[in-house]
Amino acid sequence: MFRLAHVTDPHFRGFDGLGLGHVPSFVGKRVVGALNLVVNRTRKHKMELLTALRDDLRAQAVDHVALTGDLSNISIEPEWQTALRWIDGLGAAADSVTVIPGNHDTYVADVVEKRVFERLFAAHQTCDVAPGAEDRYPFVRLRGGVALIGISSCVPTGDLGAWGEVGAAQLARIEAVLASPALVGKTRVVLIHHPPVMIKEGEHRNLRDRSALAAVLARTGAELVIHGHDHADERATLEGPGGAPIPVVGAGSASYAGDADRRSRYNVYEIDGRSLTCVVRAHDEATDKFREYKRETLNV
Repeated sequence: MFRLAHVTDPHFRGFDGLGLGHVPSFVGKRVVGALNLVVNRTRKHKMELLTALRDDLRAQAVDHVALTGDLSNISIEPEWQTALRWIDGLGAAADSVTVIPGNHDTYVADVVEKRVFERLFAAHQTCDVAPGAEDRYPFVRLRGGVALIGISSCVPTGDLGAWGEVGAAQLARIEAVLASPALVGKTRVVLIHHPPVMIKEGEHRNLRDRSALAAVLARTGAELVIHGHDHADERATLEGPGGAPIPVVGAGSASYAGDADRRSRYNVYEIDGRSLTCVVRAHDEATDKFREYKRETLNV
């Protein structure tokens, strides 16, 4: 059995090293995001919950950890350095932790063009199947009978929306990768930040080319798609070849300090051939400990 942990939307905070010289970079969307961080996110997202989650995750002795984005709030390097220290604290090798970006990690065009996120998390985005030239996404990591396919749904939107887009070029590469002979017989797990289906209303925060991605999956198939973004436990299904169901599972925010049904949590997938079980582990405020919150079978 392969045990895969899924952590998402931790929204790490960090400001070490920032000074007056960085003030010019705080314009437009970053200004709004910084204000939101001060007014809302510091209250709703607690860093101590991330420490407790990491301790619980270490105790689960999983085989691999996948982080599906929004490691930052406003795409500044100190936030990602905080995330890297948290990852180091897992005590796991770099090839046992996979990281993809979220919309908060592609907040402004400058960091995307400079590929700051990819540079910092390069050790967690290595590819075991020949990548396309200089294109980082998708990348594939083969771990036993499991193939992890990391894709990016995040672009600097240029507005205050949180929408995403995979893009035609990446969609073509995803289709080629999912159909690759190297993945035959593997349990293919697609990692994406935005839900590939509309669960919450509003195009300002959804994946704009979700129909195109669904069409790719309908042709190639996949055994599981996992995502974040909505800060909630979410379940949906896409159709694979011949109408075979593809489970689509969203996890809640790792740092959220709200009510029990959304409070800090992560998922553990128990993968045994084509048998999949999803275990939600969530923080219990009364005991200040993580516990098994829900367990369900996702047979495909």
